[in-house]
Amino acid sequence: MDHPQISGSQRTEDAMARLAAALDRLEAAAAHGAGGSDLLAGDELARMRDDYVRLDATTRQVAERLDGALGRLRALLGD
Repeated sequence: MDHPQISGSQRTEDAMARLAAALDRLEAAAAHGAGGSDLLAGDELARMRDDYVRLDATTRQVAERLDGALGRLRALLGD
């Protein structure tokens, strides 16, 4: 049995976890000084941007689904 709402929510949670981990790695690299980590910081930034794009798309999709569900509920309730 497939539940799109659950899998969408899980994807959002996974993306948030990846973003938090990337931020933690970036903060740790910054705390230890740049010394050769400029390339690492650039890679981390690129990954964070990719995560943001995916998370933003997922958030928009979830919002659209919620809006649709709310619209159907309002129609059923006569509001």
